[in-house]
Amino acid sequence: MISDTLLVNTLIIFTLSIVGIIPVLAGFRFTDKNIDAVLGFSGGVMVAVSFSMIYETSEGILQPLFFAAGFTVMWILEAIVPHEHMIKGYEGPVFFRKKFKMTWLIAFSMILHNIPEGLTVGSSTIINQALGFSTAMSIGLQDIVEGIMAGLPYIIVGKRVPALLLSLLAASAEAGAALASGYIGTLYKGLNAILAGVSSGAMVFIVVHEIIPETHKEHSSESTIGVLLGVVAALLLEYYLG
Repeated sequence: MISDTLLVNTLIIFTLSIVGIIPVLAGFRFTDKNIDAVLGFSGGVMVAVSFSMIYETSEGILQPLFFAAGFTVMWILEAIVPHEHMIKGYEGPVFFRKKFKMTWLIAFSMILHNIPEGLTVGSSTIINQALGFSTAMSIGLQDIVEGIMAGLPYIIVGKRVPALLLSLLAASAEAGAALASGYIGTLYKGLNAILAGVSSGAMVFIVVHEIIPETHKEHSSESTIGVLLGVVAALLLEYYLG
């Protein structure tokens, strides 16, 4: 059944999100080059998944419009929602910068990133179960990277409990988005293409607005290799699992 498949795919991305925090909690140290490389990998996966979704759910001239809508919405949210990046630092209205603790600012950033990924997994599962599984595995791979990034700021200052809680919160947000988009898509089939296009646009915005600028400042070669490996990994997963 679709509902069973949706639950399995949601469990995959939730679990792999938590897996990412394990080496951080265990004390493994990542160099700046490592961080830029794995972030590049994450970006490559997101780009590959985004365009695979557009191809699989082609709605003619409307699909680019859905993509542009998702891109624009994420751009607006990035401007109005206060959040903190590990490398770029604070983004959002200046007024809120001192109103929230660092924990919440990082949480807002992770949730902003994870919701489009969850929407992609949910909508792809309803469109095509095989596509949904390969998408869940691809997103799960880059969720491992996001789990690492979520924990690093706290491990640096020796606070492991906030790192774990933040990882759980981010994973829950993504899982909730996957379940919501999946059940909405089951009830209203016509919304699947819209959800797929919007979530794809949002993920590509994250890559071009944040991941590429952040990772290419000092270690562009490592990040570029990471992007290549991420795209290849996602395409191979789609080929063998889709």
